Amino acid sequence: MIAWVSLSTAQTVTGTVINSVTGAGVPGVKVNLVWSGDIAYSTTTDAQGQFLFDHVQDGAYMATFTSPDYVIDPSGPQRVLRFQMTAGTPVNLEAHMTPLARLSGRVVDGRGKPVAGAEVSVTGVNSATMILADTDGKFEVHQFLIPGAYILSAAPPVGLQPPDPEPDRVLNWTRTYYPGVTNREAAAKITLAAGAEVSDIELKLLAAPAYPVLGVLLNPDGKPAPKVQIDLSPDLAQLRTESDGDGQFEFPAVVNGEWQCSAEVERGGVKLRASQWFEMAGQALESIKLRLAPPFTVHAKIVMETPQGSPPPRPPGLTLGMHQRTFLKDLLGDGFVVGATPGSPNGRPDENGDIALTGVYPGSYKILPANAPPGYYLDSMRFGEAEVTTAEVEISSGGVPITLIYKTNGGAVRGTVENCASGAVAAIPQDPSMRRPGFFRSTSCGSSGDSAAGAGGDSIRYEIDTLRPGDYYVVAISGDGPDPWYLTKIDDALLSQATKITVRAGESSSADLRAIAPTQR
Repeated sequence: MIAWVSLSTAQTVTGTVINSVTGAGVPGVKVNLVWSGDIAYSTTTDAQGQFLFDHVQDGAYMATFTSPDYVIDPSGPQRVLRFQMTAGTPVNLEAHMTPLARLSGRVVDGRGKPVAGAEVSVTGVNSATMILADTDGKFEVHQFLIPGAYILSAAPPVGLQPPDPEPDRVLNWTRTYYPGVTNREAAAKITLAAGAEVSDIELKLLAAPAYPVLGVLLNPDGKPAPKVQIDLSPDLAQLRTESDGDGQFEFPAVVNGEWQCSAEVERGGVKLRASQWFEMAGQALESIKLRLAPPFTVHAKIVMETPQGSPPPRPPGLTLGMHQRTFLKDLLGDGFVVGATPGSPNGRPDENGDIALTGVYPGSYKILPANAPPGYYLDSMRFGEAEVTTAEVEISSGGVPITLIYKTNGGAVRGTVENCASGAVAAIPQDPSMRRPGFFRSTSCGSSGDSAAGAGGDSIRYEIDTLRPGDYYVVAISGDGPDPWYLTKIDDALLSQATKITVRAGESSSADLRAIAPTQR
């Protein structure tokens, strides 16, 4: 939580960073004042958590607070603070930061021997951290561990010797979830309080039946591509081989699940890539065909249908999010907020709304639009001449354009919500094909700034405006639990507790809500 007040003497910025658990000042926090995107002033809090900026120039600033051991209070309304500096008027800031937790242990194999380089993942509903175990199989996770519930898992590193085969089957190591299961749904969550330390966890890798995967790697001209490294993994590379003189390759022991087979090679200064996803389901697979390809450019058009006489807003951009079936996909599900895969092609439009997305390779992608400008909603998303109705589109070349159409005169939904605390209200399209980024909207509880009388508890008003006309579920999710609202999975349990409404162009619909707790989903 961050707050600020203006005083009336010298032109300074002072403040204190407070431990939200103990109330004590937090030393060693880096405080930046950012102006026009650049750091204009920087300092560090003293032993009492206090800081001072003197002779600050006039202007609009954003204050940020960073520490390796603390994070801005996640229950607060904002993570940064914006303020206006005016000559002769000092500003006093107050930031509340929560101490991060620590989680440590070691990864061992079936014989109890340490697994050096094991990929350790700690996932919560608002963060995901991956690190590699050290040479003794030990790991420690600290960054991003705010209070909440987490799932711990470990995957075998590249080159880990497979377990001894059984008389009637081949085995290989598989991703293992704490306390010792291969199914994420059966994993036990580790609940961490602010500043808590959970140590000495031992996670023993499990083995599962495995089957061979055979395939061929081809050059762009269709001829075999020899002596090229090929990786096989659901997230980080777990299995690795090399194509032979005829482009053939084999992975002798692959466990069940969805896998990505990929290759990359540089020729003539150009990176060629090949990638294919497939499902292992209890039997050998001998039909993988990878074809290396150079990158291409996908063109997109952002169309803003602006009312006559109104100046057009800056068109929003978009990102192409690559297909992923990793623990991150399991984490996010069909969440309200879907982030783009790091390294995905993204672009900003020019004044005419044209975007050139460079560095695209053949594959399946999510089309992830940026937030609509105020007063506009995303009405249509097209790939070529066809409306996009699926979570992903298959892009094989730059010959098919993407078109996003934004309109005004959307509808709104407003009402009251009880017991929402620091949670939020979301409008989710009833049509499953519309439950994609750009077509659902959300707001924090109390977004209208007013309170209201409630029959069953504290009640505040909310409003979600500029909605695309159509049928919606409206649901409020409390922020009191360990699962933040913005990564809630959209499932039958959630929708059964939602209110159905119809949003019409230029009209406001009403829905009074009672927030549900995250544990009720």
